[in-house]
Amino acid sequence: MKCQITRRLAAKLTRMLTASVAMSPARGLHLIAFFTLFGVCSWSQSLVIKSVTVIDATGRSPKPNMTVIVDGDRIVAIGASRKTHIPRRAVIVDGTGKFLIPGLWDMHVHGASDARAPWSHLLFLANGVVGVRDMSGPPDARAWRATHPSNQDPSPIIYLGSPIIDGPNPVWPESIVVADEAQGRKVVEQQREHGADFIKVYSRLSRDAFFAIADEANKCGIPFEGHVPESVTAAEASDAGQKSIEHLTRVADGCSREEKSIDSEMQQQEALFRAPGATMAAKVDSGKSIIRLNMRVVETFDEATAQSLFALFVKNRTWQCPTLTLLRAQIDDPLLANDPRLKYLSREVRAKWDAGYYKNVPPEPRAAIVKLSKLQFDESMKLVGLMYRAGVPILAGTDTMNPQCFPGFGIHDELALLVDAGLSPLAALQAATRNAADFMGQLDHRGTIEVGKTADLVLLNKDPLADIHNTRSIQAVVLNGKLHPRPVLDAMLAKAQTLASSQDAGAPGK
Repeated sequence: MKCQITRRLAAKLTRMLTASVAMSPARGLHLIAFFTLFGVCSWSQSLVIKSVTVIDATGRSPKPNMTVIVDGDRIVAIGASRKTHIPRRAVIVDGTGKFLIPGLWDMHVHGASDARAPWSHLLFLANGVVGVRDMSGPPDARAWRATHPSNQDPSPIIYLGSPIIDGPNPVWPESIVVADEAQGRKVVEQQREHGADFIKVYSRLSRDAFFAIADEANKCGIPFEGHVPESVTAAEASDAGQKSIEHLTRVADGCSREEKSIDSEMQQQEALFRAPGATMAAKVDSGKSIIRLNMRVVETFDEATAQSLFALFVKNRTWQCPTLTLLRAQIDDPLLANDPRLKYLSREVRAKWDAGYYKNVPPEPRAAIVKLSKLQFDESMKLVGLMYRAGVPILAGTDTMNPQCFPGFGIHDELALLVDAGLSPLAALQAATRNAADFMGQLDHRGTIEVGKTADLVLLNKDPLADIHNTRSIQAVVLNGKLHPRPVLDAMLAKAQTLASSQDAGAPGK
């Protein structure tokens, strides 16, 4: 729908919203819905955020008492409030005592391009997430993009991956299975033609298939990102040009002084565990060995070996998306079961979350797995801090929709964990803003608050550099230059809850 809101009507709507929400929440929600509907229409007014502290994510110090002017979808001026001319009839937001940051990106999500999209998109935006990297896209990205604009609700920008590309007996049944070199090359060309932004590689690819995908992707100029397969080392994946490593897959192995011997035994035990016709007793024995070997990886960490690997990551610009939110959740802590954010999930997603990560695992091996997960999480936190100090580029991602990885809300959990791992609050913020844009090759037009860049902004009530948890104190979100004040964000949350509670979300496995 195309329309033009007059300046006078826009101002009147804003006053009505404020007054109605104060007097009657129910009536206010009706007006919010009306405002949201018209908010997607264009108007000719400039948007001005005045007297605000700007944290531009470039690395420069915060700038207090600044005025930011947006015209259309672009930032057109940033200056000291006492010196900046405010356009006539502009929509003015008073930023006194508040903090302006770039819009956030969650760089590892699922559910942004499938049946969960209608409600997950609203949760992302209500939490200041203006963009996501979807790590398991549809079979045809072009076809999906052609239908996506039909959704009338605002949505985050989506950097869209291919479906998961895995080897035989894939982890996820809907994956594209690649068994050999020829199939690896073919799938890269097909997904490039279908418009995928990147190729998503996964754990069970053979060496031949992986290196064929890497070679073909490099030739075609399309990035390949994802897991480091079990058949490949992290150093080999980096040298092959893998752009990002998710969940630190194979990174701890690469920091072990016994990587080669552990890998050899691990592959034998994995083969026994997955062997057709393997008895339950055989699976239990090989499972115990796999747990023991993973613990051995942590026990044999070597600082010099780790620094050598990190230097290679820096040299090759191999990004890390640790998804610490996921790694913490895999400890299977039942104390998180009463999280109030669960009300925003669909029934099917909630059912999977209630089952947890180890639903079918008997008590004894489950206890061993949980113990290993705790050990690996602590190791991952250490590795992230070491990589940050070594200059390895880091992205913020959550692995939404896995259990306890919340769409939208989860990015704030991830930023807090990155700070706990050793990043400064500014560095953590950059992992979800500037770094995301840099990674996607879009730093020329997004990711920081600078003149000429897209106006994707988050207005906070509290200083995120004083406490990274303050990224949750959202007063307003600006997406492509369009203002979504707090009442509208609350309406998004309410609508997301309604959609999720009534929707069959489809396969919520990832």
